[in-house]
Amino acid sequence: MKNEEKIRMLLHPEQYSDEQLDQMLGESDTPVPDVDEEWQRFRTGRRHRQHSPMRWAAILTIGIALSGISYAAIHQWRQSRAQKETIVENQHRQASQTAADKESTYNLNTVAEERDSVRQDQSFNNVELQQIMQQVAKDYGVKVVFRNEAARSLRFYLKWEANDSIQDIINHINHFEKVHLTLSDATITIE
Repeated sequence: MKNEEKIRMLLHPEQYSDEQLDQMLGESDTPVPDVDEEWQRFRTGRRHRQHSPMRWAAILTIGIALSGISYAAIHQWRQSRAQKETIVENQHRQASQTAADKESTYNLNTVAEERDSVRQDQSFNNVELQQIMQQVAKDYGVKVVFRNEAARSLRFYLKWEANDSIQDIINHINHFEKVHLTLSDATITIE
């Protein structure tokens, strides 16, 4: 039987009788492989492939890649741990400094004439309020008391001229909503 007719039989078996189909199936010569012989051929082929240079190169490449990834992970872990330790250390340092400064005030009284002759225009660009108030205390001979500890670290952009009064400066700072300054008896209280 020709291959074309076998294909037609497979595509349209309803057009053929059972005897014709059995005849076609009987004619198919499919060799049955010897399992033991194929197994031996498979094992022999694997032995020869195990020692190929490409396999060793692949193993070496994978080893290098894994060691690089491991090194990067360890380095990243150490770096993050060092950053955490630095943050904790800074927090402890700030807490101890805040505790020590809690009751501190700035009272830098100088002779009024000397202050007026030394006073200059001031400009602060992203400076903590604590540093600004030190300059105010120095220039105007007032005492500064922080009742709001969080206000010490607030950063401001502030400018005043040498002839501005202390009340002008307080009004400038009070425009910011996060702090409130009051002046009473040469003492500025920050709440």
